[in-house]
Amino acid sequence: MNIDKVRTRPFLLLMISDAVDSGLITPEQMSKMESLLVDMSLKIAKSFFSPVISHDLKKSCSIVLGVTTLGLLKLSEGDTLKAQKILQEDTVLTCFRKGWENVDALFKAHGPDANRAILLTNYQYSDNEHKDIVSIHASLIATQQDVKLLKQIANRFKNPLSGIGSDMDLLELDEATIQADVQLWIFETIMKRHDLGHKQYDEIKALLSSYNDKAEMFNDDFSDATETIQKKYGATISKRIEDWLPSIKENFHKAFALLAFENSGPEIYISFFEQVLRGNINPTHFVHAYESLLEPERQLYPDLKMQIESEADFKDLPGEEEADLPFDTDLISDFGDNTVIDY
Repeated sequence: MNIDKVRTRPFLLLMISDAVDSGLITPEQMSKMESLLVDMSLKIAKSFFSPVISHDLKKSCSIVLGVTTLGLLKLSEGDTLKAQKILQEDTVLTCFRKGWENVDALFKAHGPDANRAILLTNYQYSDNEHKDIVSIHASLIATQQDVKLLKQIANRFKNPLSGIGSDMDLLELDEATIQADVQLWIFETIMKRHDLGHKQYDEIKALLSSYNDKAEMFNDDFSDATETIQKKYGATISKRIEDWLPSIKENFHKAFALLAFENSGPEIYISFFEQVLRGNINPTHFVHAYESLLEPERQLYPDLKMQIESEADFKDLPGEEEADLPFDTDLISDFGDNTVIDY
């Protein structure tokens, strides 16, 4: 039974209260604990917030309560007698340090550029509530480790057909987008196996049609391609991707069935890759197929048309020395040194 959950208070405060009631902790020790908790709260406020703002002081106190409770639970493994003995012999400072080891692990998982003040707010704990602070911490660590793993996968499986083009993009990627790149990588592997290039529209259409008619043929190719992942990448990446494979396989089968109604080679080419990449395609790598479409077929891809035209317009922009400035520089220069910027 979780005593802190039943009595609706943090484990730390319950153990201090029980130890005081039993005489295990003396009034002098209790006074020292209170002083230590206050000192640690002030240090947190000075390091991450503001020690002169009441709200920040309260926030720092609740963080110290959460971190110290986490440390006590880690040291005692939830054993009440062991927890009270730790408080009696080692004081709350030992518990806080243990909790801070875990917080520091979260900081390191997020990297040096993370906002540590925001991360700390996850450990806030009021004196009249119950939280499974150990599970909360474990979830924070697991979530961040998964984010890092997804970024690794995104970096490994980047493909020019995808609209993802830089490391900055990785910061905003969701799992579905990364999975789409893995889907693409699998099909690219299959294309290599059949010695197909990206301009062999008729051959690609024939392959897709054969997959729609003979599911076992695709299953064999899919298995060979995914086994390559298992051999090429480490166990952690392989396991994460393995969880996606049933969904990826189902996505391919849906695409094959839908594309059975397409007409031309270029049309089925664009439609297929647009579906595999969930629309996140790089237009510069689809110009060759788009230009091969008949006019009625082009009307089916207005978004791609706009993307291609935008790319072309951007490339045709004049150089800085040729461009007309959109403002009157003489007007700005008239202000001279009389212009004052009010910060």
